[in-house]
Amino acid sequence: MNQSAIPVLDPTLFVEQFVTPEAHEQARQLRSTNNPQTSPTNFFTLMRIEDFARHITFPIPTSRSFHYDFMFLTAGFVQRTYGLDSYTIGRDAEPSAFRGRDRSGMPDHGGPASPAMFSVYRAGDIISTDACSADAAGFYGLFDADYVLAMLKKPRALDELNFLQLDASPVLATDADTTQDWLAQLVKMERALTSQRPDSQAYVGSLLYAFLLDVQQQYGQRVVARSLSSSAQFTARFRLLLTQHILSKRTVHDYADLLSVTPNHLNKCVKETTGKPASVLIANMLLLEAKVLLGQPGLTISEIAFRLSFDDLSYFARFFKKHTGLNPTDYRQQT
Repeated sequence: MNQSAIPVLDPTLFVEQFVTPEAHEQARQLRSTNNPQTSPTNFFTLMRIEDFARHITFPIPTSRSFHYDFMFLTAGFVQRTYGLDSYTIGRDAEPSAFRGRDRSGMPDHGGPASPAMFSVYRAGDIISTDACSADAAGFYGLFDADYVLAMLKKPRALDELNFLQLDASPVLATDADTTQDWLAQLVKMERALTSQRPDSQAYVGSLLYAFLLDVQQQYGQRVVARSLSSSAQFTARFRLLLTQHILSKRTVHDYADLLSVTPNHLNKCVKETTGKPASVLIANMLLLEAKVLLGQPGLTISEIAFRLSFDDLSYFARFFKKHTGLNPTDYRQQT
């Protein structure tokens, strides 16, 4: 088995399972490559939350995707769980406080935009979307890494962005000036996506990357490519491979083979970057999968052990207790 125990949800499955039938065609049109010659994985979608959220059935249960998404919420709130941590994105304000926006995305009273909140989903994250308020508004974007990388010709471009790394906080509050600026950028992208320019993908891709760089400025100083050590690059690749192969590959040797390096070299890189050996990150990823599944009452512990490819229930229980101090049943009762 070569996938996570957590279900993988791609955009097509999402539309089929959670978008109301009357909006299926609208959803398919939103997923645009801007170039019929490109791979179907090479895409960028941008939509208005206030236009589309009413067509989605919430909650969206725990899943994993290998695309990126971002949400810029200017009104209402969305509740999301990333791994084991839950966040309320946006502010649970009175709907009247956010009425009166025109189609530019800006308030129509001429004053500055209200503060907003930005959230990001990184490829490989475990996530659920638990609720969305009826007055939620803003922008939602979904893109594949190839969409950005094909335009930039920089294979490590997304690794330069700290907020797209697995340890970064997925949620960021913005002030009024930043909100106004980002709304203007997103409106420009929205218009460019519907344009008939012959260079549409290159143009939109450059706008998207510029926006991501602006987000990075809010998270902290951008890491330039030349400052990324080879150890950090190997560790980033290793962590993404963990999300893809944790059920079938459980040893440092397995991942060293995938990366075409020796186990000693992989261990050295990971320890230099994280302070922990690669084996600890492997165990932590498996524990995260187990803890998320234990939080789902519809699954028995035996079913969870099977999903995680343990040979038997007792082996799973010993592994879990070794790393948490609790057996799976006790952990489930305490959460």
